Amino acid sequence: MKRIILSTMLAVVAMCGWAAENDAILKVQLNVKDFGDTLVVYRHGHEDQTFVGKNGKFKFELVVDTPCTGLLLQPRLLRGDMENIHYFNVPLVGGEKMRLWQTDRTRYDVDGTGFYADYHQVDLFLENVVKESQENATKYQGMRADENISKEEREKFYKEVYSPSYKRYQQALIDYIKIHPQQEAAFMVLNSINGLDKMKEAYAYFDAKVREGRMKPLYDKWVADMEQRMKASEAEKEAEKKQASGVDAPEFTLNDINGKPLALSSLRGKYVVLDFWGSWCIWCIRGFPQMKEYYAKYPGKFEILGIDCNDTMEKWKAAVKKHELPWLHVYCPEGTSLLKDYGITGFPTKIVIGPDGKIVKSIVGESPAFYTLLDELFGN
Repeated sequence: MKRIILSTMLAVVAMCGWAAENDAILKVQLNVKDFGDTLVVYRHGHEDQTFVGKNGKFKFELVVDTPCTGLLLQPRLLRGDMENIHYFNVPLVGGEKMRLWQTDRTRYDVDGTGFYADYHQVDLFLENVVKESQENATKYQGMRADENISKEEREKFYKEVYSPSYKRYQQALIDYIKIHPQQEAAFMVLNSINGLDKMKEAYAYFDAKVREGRMKPLYDKWVADMEQRMKASEAEKEAEKKQASGVDAPEFTLNDINGKPLALSSLRGKYVVLDFWGSWCIWCIRGFPQMKEYYAKYPGKFEILGIDCNDTMEKWKAAVKKHELPWLHVYCPEGTSLLKDYGITGFPTKIVIGPDGKIVKSIVGESPAFYTLLDELFGN
């Protein structure tokens, strides 16, 4: 978006007649182009709310008990229609009035009372400060895609141009907070800071009244989200180690569908596909038809051992029967270490084990790569 800086005084004058009537009520006014007459407010953890306007003009109220971010979007986006879509990502703060408007189809501005009067300036700052880094990032991506540019040239550009510009951008974010320690709207700068430690450092520059004020739950959520992403990243790295080609597949024994123990080692000497799945997993179920096709395509060349996870035994057995799965099955009860031993982070996960008991390859999700591998291993 390209935004036009408006006079702060004009923005304040335009909004001075607005007074918050309730600390949890956010009054919203939109004037947007080519949007249509229906708008949906999407907030994580809340039911979608739909509002009707006319020719891109809307007025409505939201109950916002805790500050959060939300999307104001065209309803067709929720139906999966992404073509030329129109949406706005904005902070939602109760006890305020927010005005959002456009001067053309490619840009929008936000202002309003209190928080939003300051947010207008914060938003303009964020847009301008990132430009250099964004331009260099785009150029670097283009260099990576250009076979005529050498690896040395790319690395030099990254080291001497892109990386310094990104560091300047990140430092500018922290400096902004240092200059505006009493400004609630400056909280929105935190979400652009890369790295948990840097975010916490920047948060500490706010005055205590702001740090512990109404915006704190939003900061807490960002920290929790970042911590969760870090944990997921670490789990993925650990999974890569545990599922790497050539690693010995951990031994285990689980009960089969008839209640008899089945050990992985009993299948040594043949290719085995461990299929970690569950009856609750849509993509697991969607993959069964092609799995059955390939199981029949290469008879005797490999065995599939379905490992049902996070299910009741009744649901597991019912799913095996319903989908007529002809291979071996075992049940993974809660409390076993199997998922941790194999580094399972998503479902379905298919781990191909060679006749020597070593991992050949791991494929997460229902991917064509699994069937390509089977063709490479068993095709003539």
